Amino acid sequence: MKIVVYLDILLVTNFIAGYFLLRAAGWLAGAACSAPRALAGAALAAASTLILLAPALPAPLGFAYKLASAALVTLAAFGWHGLRPFLRAGAWFFALNLGLAGLALLGLQRGGMNGVRVHNLTVYADLSPMVLVLSVLAVYLAVRLVLLVFGPPADQELWQLELRLAGSEIRVQAYYDTGFFLRDPVGGRQTLLVSWPGAERQLSDEVNAFLRGYFSGQNPLPPEGLGLRLVPCSGAAGSAVLPGLTAAGARLTGQGHTLTARNVTAVFTAEPLRDGQFQALFGREFLMDETERRSKACT
Repeated sequence: MKIVVYLDILLVTNFIAGYFLLRAAGWLAGAACSAPRALAGAALAAASTLILLAPALPAPLGFAYKLASAALVTLAAFGWHGLRPFLRAGAWFFALNLGLAGLALLGLQRGGMNGVRVHNLTVYADLSPMVLVLSVLAVYLAVRLVLLVFGPPADQELWQLELRLAGSEIRVQAYYDTGFFLRDPVGGRQTLLVSWPGAERQLSDEVNAFLRGYFSGQNPLPPEGLGLRLVPCSGAAGSAVLPGLTAAGARLTGQGHTLTARNVTAVFTAEPLRDGQFQALFGREFLMDETERRSKACT
């Protein structure tokens, strides 16, 4: 039977579904997914459904397309922060899609299954847009209810960090650590600990050359225009003096909030943080305003 596809309804409803499912997947996976990134992922998810209009593909090719489109959607929404976080976010997104499909098919079964078509491994159901949107909201609200009753996962304190350093825009995942006590001993600025291996590909050549020289035991000069702070740090592996560079600004997005700060000290470590699950650490002091931080420094 010939399939009649209404493009406007197809794209809009899948865009709405993709947005809410990506936000819910982010909560369950403990991965930062800001609204702009979720919108980008939702747009890709909606565009991927246009495979319905293509000629019939061989099953292996259709399966490869589904995997590739799912990977692109996950990357757009959550970014790349290592294989494990990527697979976890993608798995939750896939599971929520299955839940949505189950709700939609249940609704069709109650009203008859004549409206279901499968083409290129993509299911097209003759549902009204309102029914599909309500199904999406049901999945979304179910996730919120589960988190409300049982609490968020351990990695729910992950934030999306955007850091401006030496003309580069660094985007990594940052973990809010209540036991974070790293301080800028000179300027008293908000301080972040950044894993150099996790951010290396996004840093400028000058910054990478400086950090490479520093961690190899040399005494290189920092890039011009960046103030260098030598920050003592103690941890389970012992004590060290780490290099801190002045970042022009930082933006943290997570927990339904967005925080911004100027002239932040980014302290770099040569070690990955928790096997690369996140690339930066920050503490409660970063969340304080200047008055609170000065008051705490004086006590």
